[in-house]
Amino acid sequence: MTRGRLRWFAAVVAAVACAGPAVEARGQLQITGQLSLSGTVESVAGSRVTVRDDAGMRHEVRVQKPDEQGVPLADGRLLAFPAEVQITGSIDAAKLKPGQVVRFKARLSGKGTADSAIGEVTVIDADAAIVGVVWNGAEPTTPKDIADCEVTAPLSKALKNRLVVELPAGQPFKKKTLVSVKLEDGAKARLVSTDLKRIEPGATVVRLEAAQLDSGDVVAKTLVVENGASAAVANRGDDVLENRYRSLSDMPMKEPRLVRSPHFAFLTDLSDREWAIVRDKLERMAGLLERYFGRKSTGVVEGFIVRDLATWPEGTLKEAMGVEKIRRGEGVCFNSSLGPQRRAELYSCADHGVIQHECVHGFCHLTFGSTGPTWLAEGVAELGNYWRDGDTAVEISPGVMGYIRGTTPKRSLGEIAVPGREPAGGWQDYAWRWALCHLLAYNPNYTDRFKPLAVALMEERPGASFDAVYGPVAREIGFEYDRFLETVGNGYRADLTAWPWKAKFRPLATGATANIDVAAAAGWQAAGITVEKGATYEIEAAGTWQTAKAAAAGGADGDSASHGRLVATIFHDFALTKEIPLGARSSFVAPSDGQLFLRCDDDWTQLADNEGELAVTIRRP
Repeated sequence: MTRGRLRWFAAVVAAVACAGPAVEARGQLQITGQLSLSGTVESVAGSRVTVRDDAGMRHEVRVQKPDEQGVPLADGRLLAFPAEVQITGSIDAAKLKPGQVVRFKARLSGKGTADSAIGEVTVIDADAAIVGVVWNGAEPTTPKDIADCEVTAPLSKALKNRLVVELPAGQPFKKKTLVSVKLEDGAKARLVSTDLKRIEPGATVVRLEAAQLDSGDVVAKTLVVENGASAAVANRGDDVLENRYRSLSDMPMKEPRLVRSPHFAFLTDLSDREWAIVRDKLERMAGLLERYFGRKSTGVVEGFIVRDLATWPEGTLKEAMGVEKIRRGEGVCFNSSLGPQRRAELYSCADHGVIQHECVHGFCHLTFGSTGPTWLAEGVAELGNYWRDGDTAVEISPGVMGYIRGTTPKRSLGEIAVPGREPAGGWQDYAWRWALCHLLAYNPNYTDRFKPLAVALMEERPGASFDAVYGPVAREIGFEYDRFLETVGNGYRADLTAWPWKAKFRPLATGATANIDVAAAAGWQAAGITVEKGATYEIEAAGTWQTAKAAAAGGADGDSASHGRLVATIFHDFALTKEIPLGARSSFVAPSDGQLFLRCDDDWTQLADNEGELAVTIRRP
């Protein structure tokens, strides 16, 4: 029931690059070449940017984000290789969204009234913004005085010819927080960002400088991107919360105070702004859990969220284990029951992920009576930590993903789904439990059984077990679990890659044909025929598909590097053959008896933005 956000980066960082070649850390990496180009962005998936250069060549470039200690390489290692990123683009100022942070030059009076219209406004990253007014010289000394200044503030309202922004109370105007400025006719609005999520497919790569490693990875040193003119700049991720509460105080509290929300009540020394953000995250998570399990929580998670132990009066925190967890940057939720009465008490550091993870434990205990066996308790808690409303794609910490991808051998189902309670272990144990629970929760072959199983285990119903529910499909789930671990990465969609177990197959007689439509935005798709080892099969594929929204449409032959090509595999006795490259007109000799499957050859983590399908005819001559 504990959740430690340990400094696992130190354990999983694979190499460090400062100036010159990477130095050894769990495997030598060398820079083998330099890349300098311009072109077009086809897609962005996590820290990977796919670029098509001016000569038509495709490059997958890995970019270290400003908030990350390393960039994940293809083999799962992390490389410390900070990149200089600049993302710009023209936008429609009238279609900006409330909460987004803007910056502009203006002439304001001492009471916050704009003296003239503005001709240019810039949208900037919220986390890098210092909200306020900077005067260009002497500031106004009376309400009627006018002075030039630069304003940085979250947007309250965007109209056709006017912007309204919100400043902190009393800074710099004593009685005014909202400042309204008129836009000149033809006023320009522009984005300036370092956030890769701001890059739009089809954006122009003005300059890319990157290092080529002997591992085959390409990592960016400099990336300058210009988005095309867009109608608006969307709020992404936690931007909405960060921006929504920009006007609240971020000053740490000198002593703890009581804070409440519908599902939670804590003593905390978090600032007003940080608590508002945490509160909304927790309530969103609680709502997701209630909708997912179809059950309302029967109580309130209580406890303590601590930023600085030194500010807490002696004796306030009574659980020695809880205090030690906080001191180590971790958390714990103490769950107890007395008859029908249940209680969940949180002790947590200020890390949002720790808070969310432990609050899932509390929610489950209050709602169902227990958190179930350890594999389920910790796996579901990690799902709650990473859950995002309406988004089923994998998005977990790069270090955890690197561990899952890079570890050999990987944990088996039998090693993870152990009945009963056992020691929670470290972050590595959490990683494997997350992987199993994510597969069960999002793969449509298993999700219908996962929810009732989870509820039965948390309610401690007699006879409820993983084996009882999934035993009849043990080979199927084992096969898909192994495939999941082989191909998972941030951006992966388990719903798009689910194996089509219910597909029907028939032998293809000599001279007969079979037809199938193969979608680009999916994993292996059943061709509906069985093949015989040593027999020849001819393929014709018509139509076009795209491997990214901004990519050029192509056919079954793929591009010049065969990316996006039609490929096949043969499934026999729960094993797959090596991929068989096909094309618009091709043939192959079956290397094995079995069922034939086809797909578009694209990265498994980038299927969601694919479009189109091919009409494939298979003939046995």
